[in-house]
Amino acid sequence: MKRILDPITKRFSKDAADPADRAENVGRLQLILVVSFFLFAVLVSSLLSGTDRTPELKDEEEFAPLVNSTIVNPETRRIEIVGSGAVSSQVDVQIIPQVQGRVDWLSTVMRPGGSFLKDEVLFRIETRDFELEVERRRAEVASARTNLQLEEAEGLAATREWEEITSGEPVPALVARKPQIRDRRAALASAQAQLARAQLDLDRTNFSLPFNGRVVSSNVELGQFMATGQSYGTVYSLEGLEVTVPLADKDLKWLQPLDNVEAIIQTSYLGVDRVIRARAARASAQLDAQTRFASVIVSLGENAGSKGTLPLVPGVFVSVTFLGPELDNLVTVPTAAVQENGKIWTVVDQRLKSAQPEIVQTGPTASLIRGLAAGTEILLSNVPGAVENMAVRTLVTPSPTINTVEAR
Repeated sequence: MKRILDPITKRFSKDAADPADRAENVGRLQLILVVSFFLFAVLVSSLLSGTDRTPELKDEEEFAPLVNSTIVNPETRRIEIVGSGAVSSQVDVQIIPQVQGRVDWLSTVMRPGGSFLKDEVLFRIETRDFELEVERRRAEVASARTNLQLEEAEGLAATREWEEITSGEPVPALVARKPQIRDRRAALASAQAQLARAQLDLDRTNFSLPFNGRVVSSNVELGQFMATGQSYGTVYSLEGLEVTVPLADKDLKWLQPLDNVEAIIQTSYLGVDRVIRARAARASAQLDAQTRFASVIVSLGENAGSKGTLPLVPGVFVSVTFLGPELDNLVTVPTAAVQENGKIWTVVDQRLKSAQPEIVQTGPTASLIRGLAAGTEILLSNVPGAVENMAVRTLVTPSPTINTVEAR
């Protein structure tokens, strides 16, 4: 700076009289002014930026959204399909006596809601007339048997007499009284059949049923005259109770063969929690026209209940868990973590990476997937606008504990 200012000082002094020097001095002065203006502009800009400067952009990670994630650990587990349905009765029986007469004994279970056991007597029709009929038929059998014996004896005597007088000629059937013996045998057989029928009618005065069941309605009263062929109420068989469970075909595929699938039924009826183990019996022959679901029918069998317990009744709503096959490398995740296209977001070095696992089951709240390596970090939160390689900040939470996946 001194080298520049000294010549200027000299040439701008009063002693500088040469016009050429003055022109050179003017040029140098202009240069100095331009440089000074530039330096001044830089200084002003620096001062202004120091008082009102734009904030520096932070790193991308500082603006990354905070999301929930979890570390998956695949495991081997049994496929469980959870559905629901209502209990229904497939065996409804009318109370129709097979003999007529007056009721002289009535069980206390013969009221709506009453439970009875197989072959338990529910009511009895007075037996005196039927006992007399049995005695009469027995007498007829005895008489028919005596007549047959007499006929056989006469035939034998006639045969011997014929042989004595004919010297070995064949005995004619009429001489041996064979037609008469056949008639006597037929009469005996008929009498025995009539006796069996009379005994059967006597046994039928005790009304019972060949299954465990419950009474739906009953019009039977003590002293009432009952006629054959007329209904006096309705009962149903506990062994005939079933549960119809609608299932989608994507769930039904895990339950093949169907007749070997175990089902666990859970319900709370009359304040009592019940767990019943049963088996799938069959599937419906066609899909529901509206839901496009098939129905799996579970037979409760003898597990529905018996006398002295609280048996299930038609109409009770139950939850049914079907036990399917065991599969390995399975991970249970919230259904919200599965995208519409079946993909999920994994997190690698705090950045999103898409993955396409196999969707084994999808339920309203939980889904079962397969194909992720142990230790994979997956996204649990819903991140609007998520894209591949997007930066995120993760809050790792324990893997959610979900025992079953409900069918939907």
